[in-house]
Amino acid sequence: MFAKVIVDISHESIDKCFTYRVPRDFSLSVGDPVLIPFGRGKKKGYVIGIEELADFPEEKIKDILSPLEKEFSVEKQLLDLAIWMAEEYGTTLNQCLKTVLPVKKKTKNRTKPGKIQYGNPYPAPKLNAEQEEVLFAMQEYFKEEKAPSALLFGVTGSGKTELYLRLIEDCLSKGKEVIYLIPEISLSHQSRMRVEGRFPGKVAVLHSKMSQGERAESMEKCRSGEVKLLLGPRSALFAPFSNLGLIIIDEEQERSYKSETAPRYESRDVARKRGELANCPVLFGSATPSVNIFREAEEGKVRLFTLKNRAVEGSLLPKLTLIDLRKELEEGNRSIFSKALEEAVLKRLERGEQSILFMNRRGYSPFVSCRKCGKSLNCPHCDVSLTLHKNGMLQCHYCGYSRKLEKNCPNCGSSYISPFGTGTEKLEKICHAVFPKARILRMDGDTTGKKGKYEEILQDFAEEKADILLGTQMIVKGHDFPKVTLVGIMAAEQLFFQSDFQAREYAFQILTQAAGRAGRGKLPGEVLIQSYRPEEEVLELALQQDYFAFYQSEKKFRKRLEYPPFARMLAIQCSYQEEEFLSLMLDKTIKRIQGIVDAEKGELFGPFPATIYKLKDNFRKIIYIKQESHDIIIRLRNLFVEELRKEDKRSLIQLQFDLL
Repeated sequence: MFAKVIVDISHESIDKCFTYRVPRDFSLSVGDPVLIPFGRGKKKGYVIGIEELADFPEEKIKDILSPLEKEFSVEKQLLDLAIWMAEEYGTTLNQCLKTVLPVKKKTKNRTKPGKIQYGNPYPAPKLNAEQEEVLFAMQEYFKEEKAPSALLFGVTGSGKTELYLRLIEDCLSKGKEVIYLIPEISLSHQSRMRVEGRFPGKVAVLHSKMSQGERAESMEKCRSGEVKLLLGPRSALFAPFSNLGLIIIDEEQERSYKSETAPRYESRDVARKRGELANCPVLFGSATPSVNIFREAEEGKVRLFTLKNRAVEGSLLPKLTLIDLRKELEEGNRSIFSKALEEAVLKRLERGEQSILFMNRRGYSPFVSCRKCGKSLNCPHCDVSLTLHKNGMLQCHYCGYSRKLEKNCPNCGSSYISPFGTGTEKLEKICHAVFPKARILRMDGDTTGKKGKYEEILQDFAEEKADILLGTQMIVKGHDFPKVTLVGIMAAEQLFFQSDFQAREYAFQILTQAAGRAGRGKLPGEVLIQSYRPEEEVLELALQQDYFAFYQSEKKFRKRLEYPPFARMLAIQCSYQEEEFLSLMLDKTIKRIQGIVDAEKGELFGPFPATIYKLKDNFRKIIYIKQESHDIIIRLRNLFVEELRKEDKRSLIQLQFDLL
């Protein structure tokens, strides 16, 4: 027997199958990891096919050295998914195999008997009439033979999670398995408590803050059938289940569902492909659906189910107020807190209620600059300003470079260097000064670095050990704290200062999600949005809490400029350490393919410098290709790579593809 093997090297020149002989005493299956002779040494590889005849002279074929029994195999369904991803996202099959294997090595069982804590039992609450109607309609729809996709669109606090749990219960009662995706690690604690309380002993969790041993144990429990439900961020999509009955993607609009490293896959699309391979339904849920998926629902490609009311009787959507910080300045208020927000927080402190304060930047000050020469202190490896932290250290949040804050400007020698702007660390200090009696928790990338800190902070706030929770986006997504009656958004304009055609969409979603944290119980909620640019349309739409109005406005904007979902767009990021070589190669390649793009009725733009032009000592340029057809976009992408490599024969330029 002969095996087709993909070598564990993620380079496009080696992205092909190599043939090896299977020794007679080996028992191998497709997907198994093996040790093979390669070049002058040994390498790991994955078997992706076994054949009786070789397509290569047998005397030149080497033997597989050994199976790698301590490493996980790739299930057939996940292997097929990896092959599809390699073609769809224009990356190597080896990279995709690594992606569908979020845990590589097996470990011994680490959970001690009798030490598993499943949380408090969580009985199923009574559904209201609207929930009953929508649940029945979804159950009927999911009985269809072909794997259907659906969108559960419900206002914040409408009880989407409870409907997920009812659908999960249906699947588990039939012996089927469920993948339940959540966008943030910070949500896993609260979600886990609720899900495990309903299904004790049947749930595994997977996320990046777990140790390698814990992750391996979760995957082994899925593989062995010990658990039937896997909860976690996007890597949970690759659970080794063999009888999948449902995939749920909660808060489907979240950007964290898009991988930022190759393959730059979109979880929505991969989930649908996995659903197709497993013949199981995929359910998306959101209070602020992505424009792309709502367009699909509008066209009938995805079935739409709607919850218009909050689940708790008497609970209403919070009152939103927009505060013009320019007027505050005119009146002599230079504090980060408007008078209205400061008074609102004080009222909550008096009444024993809780507040959430959202700031979209971490650190003490977002940048430091010299008032004499005007230069900011930038990272030497990236085109970004260094962020000042309270300990006096300047840090790059992209590459990790850090140094102490100098006393003099490194550019002109002046002593007039000062921090500007406010991050969450500085906001915390100000809060302690303004509200000296308040118990305050901060949640951002700096306070949650250690294992278990997410859970600790959220548990303390849930148990009312703090009056104010402040932080970045991780505090405004999906959390349910009944005592929170106030949400303050500190600097809303930070949300739409982005060079991205989706910036308005992201801003509306974050504002609506943040607002949805207030008044989720029977106590009324209030949201105060502070901004120096209150005239922005997206702020007005957020105040109305009307997703349909926002969608209609955004649809007109996208259609006029032929942005997705009204055309497909491919972003090709090209990076190399020598700027001149990068520019020369791209200019030559574009001249080669421009005529073909025009003939295919496509449009090619660029190359443009990336938003962060220099990152980790590499210069980055982006080329955009637009065309209505997905298949034509893929062909043009492959043509671009082929023509670039005719110029860049050593494959020095690194490529990343983003299919929008």
